[in-house]
Amino acid sequence: MQSKLFIKPVARTSFVVAVLLLLLTGVTYAALQSQTKITSSNITTTTANMLISRDNVTYSSSQSGYNFGEIVPGGANMPASGYPVYLKNAGGTPLSPKFAVSSTPTNPNNVDLTKVNVILTSNASSEAQTFSLQSLIEANATGGLALSSLSVLFPDQVYRFNMQASMAKDAFVGTSASVGAIDFTLTGTAVN
Repeated sequence: MQSKLFIKPVARTSFVVAVLLLLLTGVTYAALQSQTKITSSNITTTTANMLISRDNVTYSSSQSGYNFGEIVPGGANMPASGYPVYLKNAGGTPLSPKFAVSSTPTNPNNVDLTKVNVILTSNASSEAQTFSLQSLIEANATGGLALSSLSVLFPDQVYRFNMQASMAKDAFVGTSASVGAIDFTLTGTAVN
């Protein structure tokens, strides 16, 4: 019986010593810590900056529009050679351009806008892409329609299109018609 009594105080003493050692080791560890800092850091993005030009000289975020006149319904795209449109990526990231109409055009002659077309022809590949005016208006809400000949515009890249318009023979009824106040929008979204 004595040996059992003797073991209990030894076990208690060992437990207390172990707890004290753990506490002392923890305090010693905390006292030996060191800390350094990296201060005043910033995280910024690159720029997305697509510009447009009519002459490949003067670039800006907005250019005055073209007058697509002398269109014969059911006839050829006008003007015959197209108006030049230059896109330039002046930012630091590749962009995916999309095409839309961001305004509600004036339409006093009730022209069927699904039958009015805008044609973009790549100067590099001669690939032409035709968009109905109505589809461009509707696509504005979702960011625009993709350009098949230009999926990515890389930084410092300049890309030229020729822009034309046409109208289907049955787009309206009457002796003449016009659609005006059309704001063509090219939006560049960063490509990951």
